[in-house]
Amino acid sequence: MPSVEPHVIIRIGSHAEKHYVEKTGKRLDGIIVGANLVEATPGATASLLAKRLARPYYIDPMTYVYACDVDWIKSDQKKRKDGEVTTVRAFKRSYRLLADRLGGVFRETITESVPVEPEDLAAEQAAVKCCESVSEYQLRRVRDELERDEEYKQYADDVAGPAAVFAPYFYIDRAAWLDLVLHLSSITVALGLNVPVHTVICADVKMLRDNDFRKRIVNELPKAGVDGVWLQFTGLSEFDAGEEELQALKALVEGLSRKVEVYNMHGGYFSLALCKYGLSGVSHGVGYGEQKYLQPIIGVTTPTVRYYLPDVRKRFGVPDIERCFERLGITTVEEFHNKVCDCVVCKGVVSKRLSDFHEFGDKHYASKGSKRESQTPAAAKRCRFHFLLNRIKERDSLGSMTLRDICGNLDKAIDRWAGYVWLQSSCTHMERWKHVLQPKSQPQKPAP
Repeated sequence: MPSVEPHVIIRIGSHAEKHYVEKTGKRLDGIIVGANLVEATPGATASLLAKRLARPYYIDPMTYVYACDVDWIKSDQKKRKDGEVTTVRAFKRSYRLLADRLGGVFRETITESVPVEPEDLAAEQAAVKCCESVSEYQLRRVRDELERDEEYKQYADDVAGPAAVFAPYFYIDRAAWLDLVLHLSSITVALGLNVPVHTVICADVKMLRDNDFRKRIVNELPKAGVDGVWLQFTGLSEFDAGEEELQALKALVEGLSRKVEVYNMHGGYFSLALCKYGLSGVSHGVGYGEQKYLQPIIGVTTPTVRYYLPDVRKRFGVPDIERCFERLGITTVEEFHNKVCDCVVCKGVVSKRLSDFHEFGDKHYASKGSKRESQTPAAAKRCRFHFLLNRIKERDSLGSMTLRDICGNLDKAIDRWAGYVWLQSSCTHMERWKHVLQPKSQPQKPAP
């Protein structure tokens, strides 16, 4: 498959992240938001997508959440009755509102607290109504919200719709779900929406290793008539995945991209490099989201936003990188910019003294009662902007690079960074990436 120019589409997880995409938006290929965020803050989301960014956008309908354990879209909520306050476990407001707008089986999930099953959409009429409501939601939601805005309602008809419409999709853990996803994709295409129709293959990473599953996707999905497919393999980490999983992802991309556009819903540099095998692009958050678990991990504190090391295509703690400077011959600001990063953020932070690099990892006690230090908001902000700028740079450079160029750069990064004991275990992904990405004519040795 001929290589394509890769796209970077940023997923906005909250409106606290809007300033990142506002400042880099013109250099991004698109924005994607979950429908739950749209319902949580409809006015602000519509304004961001249609008026402030003016970039191609996608609305992920999040239909799969209504077919999973419904408890994870619930929360403990305070209820007052007769002067007494009690705590109840109830559906989160955003998912209740979304279900109400989508109607059908989604509303039933909320009213009955029972997840959707394939049998619920077995009747053709129910399946068609599901596809109509999910499509209409994506096509109309932003415009409808703008029509409620006195200042902008006169321009609502001029606002562009989404770049594509997602067919309803669900988590695939058995054949019945795959049958349904393919059928719903066909129905959505048949609606004649005059906009590209995409679908999502959402499954556990173990399904990626299943040859029969991959063959069925490659053979049957294009027959549905969709223009694009987004892959979402929960638990797949490009850094930790074995060669078998990476080869399987590459093979799936190669097979599908001959007939449809292929995106990785949660991908990093390795996925982006698969543009040489036909991948059209990746999406991820502003400093996270390059891998995805089906359900959120409860009880985990907000992680530190670590510094993205461009050579290694991975994030590291600032002290670990600083320990390498002396042996790498990095003693001046200029050498840092030549050997580590010369993006505008790094040039702004490391402008006078090499020691100022520590500002990417600054910590403080967030409050008087804090027992341990956490990253300062300013440090996290620097790391996120630095990451976004480097991801854009990677996208721009990959278009003109060959596979041998990519593998050669990985080799150089291995030589430069993997020799440090404290980094070795975090650099092994590069050998596996190189082995999977290298041209078939190039002699291959087993990756560790």
